[in-house]
Amino acid sequence: KSPQEIITWVRSLPESHVPEKTREQLAAIVEDRCLNGVQFTAFVKTVPPEVCAPKNAMKLKAAWTNVLKEAEARQVALANLSNAPKQKATMIVV
Repeated sequence: KSPQEIITWVRSLPESHVPEKTREQLAAIVEDRCLNGVQFTAFVKTVPPEVCAPKNAMKLKAAWTNVLKEAEARQVALANLSNAPKQKATMIVV
């Protein structure tokens, strides 16, 4: 994921997961450090408590893990689609 995609995702998190002030701090960190998906994954695992409270950090990690799983599932689905046999047209005689 690109830094801009991550920033958009962070800002879209619900208030119950991460408070708005923390979301904006996280977005600023991603933007300042130009964190890509791999770098953000490493950052999420060790979010400092002054940036994100432990309870919110756990929810952030869980939500980011879901994003990674969705991306992996999308890749598998696309690979399966490209490997699927092509259906040939058939003629139905009545």
